[in-house]
Amino acid sequence: MSENKIWPVEEMVHEDEFTDRVELLRELDLWVAAIQHMGSPSTALIAPRRIGKTVLLDRLVNTVFFKPEYKVAPFYFKMTREKRTLREFLLVYATTFFRQYLAYCEQDTILFRNTGMDLASLLDRRATSAAGQCAQERAEIFLERYNRGSDENALNHWDALIREPEELASFTDVRTAVIIDEFQDMQFCVYNIPKKLLLEMDAKRLLEDGRGAIRLANTFDRQAQSRKAPMLVSGSAVTMVFRTVMGGPLGGRFDFTYMKPMSVPDGANLLHTTLKYYGQGRTISPELALYASTQVGGHPYYLYCLATSKCEGKEFTDENSIERIIRYEIENGKIYGFWRTHFDNNREQINKDDDSELGKKIIYYFTRYNNQSVDTKAIAEKLKVPKKAVAAKIEKLYAADLVYRTAEKFYSFNDICLMRFIKFVYEQDLEGVDEIDLSQQGLINTMKGKFLEMVAEVSMVKFNHERLPGAWFGRSKEVEVPLFQYVRTQTVKAAASPAYQIDVLGKEQNNNRVWLCECKYTRAAMGRTQMEKLESAAQVFRQQLKEEGRMVPKIQFWLISAGGFTDEVLKIIRSREDMYASDYDGINSIFKAFGSNYSIPLFSKDQAG
Repeated sequence: MSENKIWPVEEMVHEDEFTDRVELLRELDLWVAAIQHMGSPSTALIAPRRIGKTVLLDRLVNTVFFKPEYKVAPFYFKMTREKRTLREFLLVYATTFFRQYLAYCEQDTILFRNTGMDLASLLDRRATSAAGQCAQERAEIFLERYNRGSDENALNHWDALIREPEELASFTDVRTAVIIDEFQDMQFCVYNIPKKLLLEMDAKRLLEDGRGAIRLANTFDRQAQSRKAPMLVSGSAVTMVFRTVMGGPLGGRFDFTYMKPMSVPDGANLLHTTLKYYGQGRTISPELALYASTQVGGHPYYLYCLATSKCEGKEFTDENSIERIIRYEIENGKIYGFWRTHFDNNREQINKDDDSELGKKIIYYFTRYNNQSVDTKAIAEKLKVPKKAVAAKIEKLYAADLVYRTAEKFYSFNDICLMRFIKFVYEQDLEGVDEIDLSQQGLINTMKGKFLEMVAEVSMVKFNHERLPGAWFGRSKEVEVPLFQYVRTQTVKAAASPAYQIDVLGKEQNNNRVWLCECKYTRAAMGRTQMEKLESAAQVFRQQLKEEGRMVPKIQFWLISAGGFTDEVLKIIRSREDMYASDYDGINSIFKAFGSNYSIPLFSKDQAG
């Protein structure tokens, strides 16, 4: 993306701060493209707070807006918590929709972002496209009805407006992607009462916590099933969004996409970038950036907090200095303020118990389960209390977005900083509790051993038929890399064979071929033993597929070695078309070609990989 180009949506971060998310952005782009063929169901984007949902949606709209060949207009509505009457909201929603739809039809980014334009002014514009002219006609019908109406018929008018994206899609060849951010707030901020009454009741604090609000999200029950104008909704209150789209009139109408924290390598990439903008000249080595990213679980907001921290004497010179900044942020800085506010806003769920000390202990012991299924039985036995009491508290933590539920089990979010915040807040108030170790040192050691595999994986998910220099793959001619359907570590085992773990396996999209990667992250050259290990794994992989009655794909081998290759292996590689090989310079070049702004670090000689 170019800084000189005017985009439909003003993004909240610098262009190169948008890190990772390539796979998810591509998935959502395909979701938009498929709307023209009525192939996209309504979808909810689920993610914890400050994970980057709005940034992702901004980039999605900016991407698909300039794809008129999709013939799908992005209608992007950001819900706010401002209290409004339904009649007021009706006009805002309608004006935003017609303006953005017309802007897409005319490919006019200035119009898309011109939030000050009213509907009357929109009707004065001369549309050049048939779809744009139809949108103006429909907008004129809406405005005439709106001007004749009042608060009494606002709900009927709203019900008609909800169907407008689908109606326009039926009358024209341009469909609509209805994208609503903070969708859950539609349940708590709009009131079907006159403005005067709303002001009076608000002044008397009678509208707190959404009391009396119309459950506006429920009115999308018909729209959520549309294939000509399906919905993509998101929100930062995970449980509330989940309940909104799963329960009541919307139940069963939405698919789900869960947005995870970044990978450790991409988190390091983001820290490099944020320090460039906010670090007042400070820099960080690649190895320490990886350490910092590991310590905060690749969470983009926490990495931003480290780069902008007010910690006295802030430096990024060694692991101890980074740990000092993280601790400052969790105990005194922005991370503390963020979670302190969240806990205060959810005090009813978190701190209100018949036995407040027991409630604190349950929350404290919950920190043992970072990104794991929460074992209510183990906590109950540890605290010598009924399992039912622990389960009731975990249910409250779920309502407060501190755990999530899947397959009827509760899991803690993958958020080590949240766990450390809980420990800091509760441990000092509790006597007779065991010390809980939240050190990530074991994880950083594991990460070092697996880092080259992570690099291969995060690079492969970004491939999309680019032509790359053959030298990066041990070839004399250019290599076209594929678009992968999925990329992951995989263990394979046939009936009469040992199990093999394939470092990275990538399944090509629309092609019966997989890539099997063997990664060696030492300074020593890869020899024939490692190469033959991968070939043995491939043979077991083929046999496993045959035993399962599945098609056996073609296999492309990819050897990756930071220490290069022995002469014997290089000779074999040159004789085989089905085998690529990337040494340190090769994989480092690939890593940088797909977004990295640092070189792959070489750890100590005894670091195995």
